[in-house]
Amino acid sequence: MDHRERHARLFNRIAIPYSWFFAGQTRSYAQCFDIGRRALPSPHGKRALDIGCGTGAFTSALRAEGWDVEGIDVAQEMIAQAAKSGLRCSVVDILGAHGIADASFDLVSAAYVAHGLPLEDRLILYRECRRISRDTVLFHDYSEHKRLLTSIVEYLEGGDYFNFIRTVRQELAENFSAVTVLSVGPQSAWYVCKV
Repeated sequence: MDHRERHARLFNRIAIPYSWFFAGQTRSYAQCFDIGRRALPSPHGKRALDIGCGTGAFTSALRAEGWDVEGIDVAQEMIAQAAKSGLRCSVVDILGAHGIADASFDLVSAAYVAHGLPLEDRLILYRECRRISRDTVLFHDYSEHKRLLTSIVEYLEGGDYFNFIRTVRQELAENFSAVTVLSVGPQSAWYVCKV
């Protein structure tokens, strides 16, 4: 079983407990928009795609901001939970074969997705985000500020968290025309990238 299959199975298993935190996550993301809203294009009349949407908390926050948003995720059970919140979400693997056309969205986002991927998959993610966005890509993810509990959880999850937080700024600078980094929490940042 490869990394992608393990990842999908893990998130299918934890979908219901993860959904218990939906309201709190959505409120937390709304606070991030209070900090970073001006770094994004105006949402009026524009489309957004939320990659790795999970149960839909970030998708919901984008919708509350006024975006015409849809979410995608590889975990079918996460999508089922998102649907219960009335969100437009579907099962799509952005790293695999999919039918999303070039420049389909004004904003492409991925909240807490990139850090969990090995570098080779992150590079595919960056390429696909660049390809399907007309303008802006937003990565909401960890900053270089670590906390012990997060480090333990991320170690157990088996992603690439430790390398990600060390190299993310350089990776994004090499893959996008411009990158703005905004601190939106004690250990989280918005990486606002221009295609």
